[in-house]
Amino acid sequence: MDESRSMKPLPPIIAAVDFSSSSSQVLTHAAKLAAASGQQLIAVHVIRESRLRDWAETMGVEASAVDRVLELTRQLQELVEESCGEVAARVMVRVGRPYQTIRDIVNDEQADLLVLGAHDVAKRRLGPVAAHCARSIPTDVLILRDWQGQQIHRIAVCVDFSLSSAVGLGRAIEIAKVHQATLEIIHVMFPPSRDPWGRVLEPRRDDETNYETRVRGRAHGRMDAFLAPFAGRLDAIESHTLFLEGESPAAAIAAHVEAEGIDLTVMGSHAGSWVEDFVLGSNTERLMHDSTSSVLVARGRMPGELVSGS
Repeated sequence: MDESRSMKPLPPIIAAVDFSSSSSQVLTHAAKLAAASGQQLIAVHVIRESRLRDWAETMGVEASAVDRVLELTRQLQELVEESCGEVAARVMVRVGRPYQTIRDIVNDEQADLLVLGAHDVAKRRLGPVAAHCARSIPTDVLILRDWQGQQIHRIAVCVDFSLSSAVGLGRAIEIAKVHQATLEIIHVMFPPSRDPWGRVLEPRRDDETNYETRVRGRAHGRMDAFLAPFAGRLDAIESHTLFLEGESPAAAIAAHVEAEGIDLTVMGSHAGSWVEDFVLGSNTERLMHDSTSSVLVARGRMPGELVSGS
């Protein structure tokens, strides 16, 4: 059998745009990732039903729903041509509720990645559509801050040595290669000098090694074991590990991201039931809003090396 016919096509990347000032950046970033991976790019715009009613009431019969869809399809095609360079894209314009319609398209197309703008006007909380998508759309979601430039220089990926962390690290490596960015692999430890209630621990006199030293040693050992399957891929980029200490991992990482001018923060999201996906986990939820960088919630596929066992 011809292998090319038997191979499944790669899942597409979806860029959701609303013609705001960040739409061009969303398309540019999505196109760059699609070009690097050989994936198809789909540009999506969703018209709210309420907007159609408003247009009809304001402009009369000249603003029919069909005409508006055709006009916005033309405008979206022009925006794709301006923003995506030589990367071709399918264009979709749909009528409905933005979050639900985007979710349906992601599911129907079996997309690998959704890219959209944060629309965080106050530079803090995400816009409602971005927040809904990050919480519960069952694929990786890249949310670009409104001030994100075209180039990503520094990426931070948060790891707790779980399977979801491996998924996040795999995606972070892919993006670092595309942008030739530096990757920081961050693990946050509860302060080893304190007990769970925050009290300072007194070292035992009969300890051959300090308790703090042993805790840090175990963390470094776990990091080495966690990174071993990624060794070949990490050799292709500039990367280093970083151990932070704090009672709240999200707060420690958010402070570091802001202080160091990180462009993109990558977080794994534990796969589970619909309710678990909606909640995301307290650290991921907080980072999603509090990180001053763009954020990527990785919940989709396992990195190739771990799937194949190589």
